[in-house]
Amino acid sequence: MFDKRPVLRHGVAAMLAGAMVLGVEAAERVDVAAFEYPPIYQNEIDKGVAGDLAVAAFKAADVDAELQFFPVARMIRYVETGLVTCAIGGRVLFEDAQLAPEVRIGSVIHYVTQTFLYDRRRFPEGIRYSDLGQLAHFQIGVLNSSGIMKLLQKSPGLKLAPNTVHEGSAKQLYQGRIDLWAVVDLTGHLYLSRLFAAEADRFERTASFNRGDVSLICSRKRDPDGIYAQKFAEGLARIKKNGTYMQIMAKYYGGARRINPESLTDDMR
Repeated sequence: MFDKRPVLRHGVAAMLAGAMVLGVEAAERVDVAAFEYPPIYQNEIDKGVAGDLAVAAFKAADVDAELQFFPVARMIRYVETGLVTCAIGGRVLFEDAQLAPEVRIGSVIHYVTQTFLYDRRRFPEGIRYSDLGQLAHFQIGVLNSSGIMKLLQKSPGLKLAPNTVHEGSAKQLYQGRIDLWAVVDLTGHLYLSRLFAAEADRFERTASFNRGDVSLICSRKRDPDGIYAQKFAEGLARIKKNGTYMQIMAKYYGGARRINPESLTDDMR
């Protein structure tokens, strides 16, 4: 009589193997919102400094992060309402009293140096200030709804000229329609070099006015127990320890020696 037991054993083994394969294929995923601010966040193959660090940190915690890009205001709203699970950006974006209870602020990924760019041909003596109020007579370009804009709005009397895209502010600076461009140093020089390569040297930056954080922020509606914030913190610690963190920073600064120490988290300086 035919013995079915070996067939059953093989069948169970095949089912278990199939389940293991499915488990690998169904790796945990999380959606992470960002906004275009190259080279900090960028919707390209390379996702920018913060984007690459965020993906690497989640990957180190066995989570695949899918970056989705939105305008700043929409990104904030999506995190608040739970349409996305997490986002990367400055904490200042989520300080509103009604918004703050809806989000959980996670780990700081890195910092950005925020400064003003100006045309040396118009201001050959340079621009110096000890207080933002001293810049009240300048027309200042800034990305609409960005963390920098929210910060500058705290200084009454500043004349802000919001733009929806960085290219717009760069062109306004070049054309003399704004006096200063409030921007992250890496970002400003990136756009001016792309748009006006032959004349990029005519632009200079002032002393920085802020060291802004780039952090993970998660929706309490989508992640009420803070699971993703915790996994991200664990993964971030791992990539700092294994060298991946500094490799990514060096990639965007053009080498390890050129990394701005102010851009590093305090435990990496």
